[in-house]
Amino acid sequence: MSIYLVLICVLFLLAFIDLIVGVSNDAVNFLNSAIGSKVASLKTILIVASLGILLGASFSSGMMEVARKGIFNPAFFTFDKVMIVFLAVMLTDIILLDFYNTLGLPTSTTVSLVFALLGGALVTGLLIAFDSGYGFEKWREIINYSSAITIISGIFLSVFISFIVGAIVQHISRIIFTFNLERNLKRYGAVFSSIAITTIIYFLFIKGVKGSTLVSLKQVDWVMAHAWMIVVISLAFWSITIQILMWWKKINPLKAVVLLGTFSLAMAFAGNDLVNFIGVAVAGLISFQTWAASNIPANEFNMAGLALTVSTPSWILFISGIIMVFTLWTNAKSRKVSETEVSLSRQDEGDERFKANFLSRVLVSIGIGAGNIAEALMPKTWRVSLSKRFTKNGVDGVDEKEKPSFDLIRASVNLLVSSILIAYATSKKLPLSTTFVTFMVAMGTSFADQAWGRESAVYRVAGVVNVIAGWLITALVAFTSCGFFALIIYKTGMVGIFSLVAVAAFLLVRSHIVFKRKVDEEESNNQFLAGAVVNIQEVIDESKINTVKNLRTVMKVSVFSIKSLINENKDALVKSRKEIHKLQAQNEKLHNKIIKYVKKIEKGNVAAGRLYILVFDLVQDLYQSAQLLNEICANHVINLHSPPKKKYINAFDHLMTDLGIFINLSADSIEHLRFDNHDELERQKDKLLLTIYKKLDIMVVDIQNDDLGNRMAFLQTRILLETKDIVAVVHRMYLLYYEFVQHSIVTTEKKD
Repeated sequence: MSIYLVLICVLFLLAFIDLIVGVSNDAVNFLNSAIGSKVASLKTILIVASLGILLGASFSSGMMEVARKGIFNPAFFTFDKVMIVFLAVMLTDIILLDFYNTLGLPTSTTVSLVFALLGGALVTGLLIAFDSGYGFEKWREIINYSSAITIISGIFLSVFISFIVGAIVQHISRIIFTFNLERNLKRYGAVFSSIAITTIIYFLFIKGVKGSTLVSLKQVDWVMAHAWMIVVISLAFWSITIQILMWWKKINPLKAVVLLGTFSLAMAFAGNDLVNFIGVAVAGLISFQTWAASNIPANEFNMAGLALTVSTPSWILFISGIIMVFTLWTNAKSRKVSETEVSLSRQDEGDERFKANFLSRVLVSIGIGAGNIAEALMPKTWRVSLSKRFTKNGVDGVDEKEKPSFDLIRASVNLLVSSILIAYATSKKLPLSTTFVTFMVAMGTSFADQAWGRESAVYRVAGVVNVIAGWLITALVAFTSCGFFALIIYKTGMVGIFSLVAVAAFLLVRSHIVFKRKVDEEESNNQFLAGAVVNIQEVIDESKINTVKNLRTVMKVSVFSIKSLINENKDALVKSRKEIHKLQAQNEKLHNKIIKYVKKIEKGNVAAGRLYILVFDLVQDLYQSAQLLNEICANHVINLHSPPKKKYINAFDHLMTDLGIFINLSADSIEHLRFDNHDELERQKDKLLLTIYKKLDIMVVDIQNDDLGNRMAFLQTRILLETKDIVAVVHRMYLLYYEFVQHSIVTTEKKD
């Protein structure tokens, strides 16, 4: 018995780790609407969500049946074999969810659980069948076929339902309120808010009360018998109360709706999704308790008892709620996942996280065509009227960081629709994917709000397609991985269990370290062009910091590429190539930022705006030349070609030394905006170009004398030509700052 007690402890340890990893992924589901609309401070939002989680955890007991009997038939398994399934599922969940968190993509913990259970149970069951002399025909006895189909179809059907319902409700809401909330809130705010609050109360507290461990059956019966009376009283009470508060305190009722919606969605999340994290461990505990009381050997004790209704201990639900709240406040990965959904649903243009693909272009093209047809069929008066209702109001003078991604109407609809769908599914004991629902509702409302304009539609649709594809991959990977883990444990026993636990621990620690490093890099990069423009001096100071960083990086990569070619160091070349690719990608992300920043520069100051745009263009050229130089050297070394002759090696070594001096001199001048060494820098540039031309002449002679083969001639020619391009681009960047400073001095003297 002792070894299985250890396994139960391992199972619960994995479950609590899964809670931490899972909440990091799923916090996006109930935080994004409040965060995106800037309804309150992050601290206030987290407090409200925490209260919802604690209450929702107590409503989760009924959902635990999914882990025990919803996917597989427990009567097919003995106790020792069902423990294999549970351990494989928990290991799969932890590794898979942490991988998605690190990527910053929202995935479905429900899909992960359901398909992991499906894969683990099927593989373990088939192994049992094979050992007993049977074959694949036993799969129908292993899997709870009808229940599994209902659960899986419900999960994926929710994708379409959520998008459509979200789009319809948001479209109607926007027609009523338009984007001019101040005027229309006075007319309809109290009624809309009271309907929203009453609906949330109905679906969460009336529909959800059945599964709570805190409410007796007698109280449940009373609530259900008086449901409509509660709804009518709630509707009247909130309508009157909100209207009075709007007259008296001038409050914005939508803020209350969003905060209550955040509370309710957090509660619905905890009620529906807690099974994804601890349901398997609870099932393992119940299995252990029933087996321990039987005094029957583990390999003979049938688990048919798991199919019976068993109440989950309240203390487990309470501790789980505490861990979820702690994770919500401390884990940075949840913020990373939130960025994806907020960026895809924001109202205005900006940096697009996903690149357009063929499918997104086709879908947008079809959407535009359908829109044109609908517009042609609609009466002109309707078109004009609708166009006015969807006219957006600009928000001037708001810092980019403080600007909400969408307004309170959209946030309210996101929370309202998501809460209703999730709470309804929970009341029916269906493990609906909260990720699917909240994400697709957010996409539906942003679509209805015309946030996907012609400038951003292909990128937003590509993002949605990528996320949905990720969900489908989750199902496949969870199924196969859990089946593979179950096979290992089945064949190796305790050795396999503890080996897999060690691998999971290693991957979690490594993931945390990599994620921390990535976040630090992004924070450093995001500081550039992040603030408001105060004066032109700050504009130039910010520009030169980025320029100097790019110059020094290109110098480092170029010199390193040549030295690695000389030393035939393949790994070093690959490493430097990754660095140049990473910095090039970061620089591309600055494109939209630069355009926005130029808008903030004082009107009439064309020189500063032009400087920014031209420097960005030159940096792209610089990266291209450095990348080509690196690729030429890398391809030569990787393909095991002979190194250059000694005279060329010495020439390249001296050339890189001179290039380093030139770039450092240019970077220092730009960094301090001091150009006392202007003549010296011009001499260095001329010296470099003269050296390059001389080496080219020598090479032409060697080529004509057949002293150089085609491949070696190509390599050395490209090195010289790319170095020449780097020198020319660096010099042009230097001249931009030099001429800007000279222009500023002349302008200042004229004013004086």
